[in-house]
Amino acid sequence: MNKEYIIRYFSGELAEHEEKALLDWIDESEANRKEFFRERELWDMLLLNTPDTDFEMHRMEAKDNIKMSQIRSRRWITEIIKMAAVVILAFGAGMWLTLKYGIKADSIRTNTVEVPVGQRTSLTLSDGTKVWLNSQSHLTFPDHFDKNNRTVQLDGEALFDVVHNENAPFLVNTSSCRVRVLGTKFNVFAYKNSPIFETTLVRGKVELTPNVTGAVPTELEPSQQFVYNVQSHKTNIREVDTQEYETWVDGVLTFNDQPFSSIVQRLERYYEVTIIVNDPELLDFRFTGKFRYTDPLSVILDVVKKYKSFRYTEEGTKITIYK
Repeated sequence: MNKEYIIRYFSGELAEHEEKALLDWIDESEANRKEFFRERELWDMLLLNTPDTDFEMHRMEAKDNIKMSQIRSRRWITEIIKMAAVVILAFGAGMWLTLKYGIKADSIRTNTVEVPVGQRTSLTLSDGTKVWLNSQSHLTFPDHFDKNNRTVQLDGEALFDVVHNENAPFLVNTSSCRVRVLGTKFNVFAYKNSPIFETTLVRGKVELTPNVTGAVPTELEPSQQFVYNVQSHKTNIREVDTQEYETWVDGVLTFNDQPFSSIVQRLERYYEVTIIVNDPELLDFRFTGKFRYTDPLSVILDVVKKYKSFRYTEEGTKITIYK
């Protein structure tokens, strides 16, 4: 298939008979589908990294350079990923529904931002809401929100600064709880493999509902934190210093009277290691301190053990802590 057909399909320039020929070609083989989606990723990367005012010029340049080498294309993609520090997977299943059933892509297309280990990133959604994503987080969101609601899906940790809109509540769906707001700033800690879900309210008001039958919504006030145990379904609301849950966006890891068990979980996720604590007494030890995200893990452990004596060994990505 001539790649110009694919480019013209993305820009909506194909005639009806040409579009049918392209869709038939895609259905012919898995190799054809992979080539189509590869070209779609290139196109979406261009859209996501090009200002609207320059889009037409770049679109024409893309059409003029259809025959560029695969090596050059791969280098271009690599550089974009390095600059963004995230992997952007645009459209997903929505694009395939478009191909098979003629549903308009603009009405169902979604984007997923995946943050690599040890990285952080930020983005602004179509309604102006700002989102900061922490290490190993995934956020799925539509290109454009519906006028009556704004819904995103989160796996990980994110700080949201939501634009107020009384007619369209902002919903954050996670594997364990749903967060509903109109306009506010709050942090959500909701990794799928974590037994704990947390939402910390900086300003405004949020409503939280666990994903279990008969769950009663809970409202938070500023400086309150909602903690939900996914396994026992127990909830707890406590007063906190919200600074601890905002400084990570600036590359500062803050612990304010945190139990060592919680600190270990965060260190495991950020440094992608397994930490085994052989002494249960250490898990209840509480620590207050700040570190840079660029600090080696050994530096953090060496500082913490000045306040609570312990030893540790490192074997690859496995760290064992003992008395």
